[in-house]
Amino acid sequence: MVKFTKIRVRIEVFVPMGSCICNFAPFMERIGRVTSKFRDLVEVQMKSIKSPEASKYGVQDMGVVIDGKVKLPASFDEKELEDAILERGYMVNSKFPNSRLNSEKASKT
Repeated sequence: MVKFTKIRVRIEVFVPMGSCICNFAPFMERIGRVTSKFRDLVEVQMKSIKSPEASKYGVQDMGVVIDGKVKLPASFDEKELEDAILERGYMVNSKFPNSRLNSEKASKT
């Protein structure tokens, strides 16, 4: 029996948690539009811009960090986030050839 592993791209969304949601709703809508296309590939986590993770990444304002490697500002273009997700997803899952995502890609070709 073959065990399949599904590796997800981690999307950390940094927002001012104590602020009114109206201050970051458009930002979250853009993230939602992009990540909904890749719901089987991503894991989205919301975090405060005052969190230890924000300090670790040097995030001081709203922004997105993809797999702890790629940082995008609040003014990101949706295509930038899509490309980062696809690139990170390919890199992570190519290291695990038996992952379910790779099997799904192979069956579609």
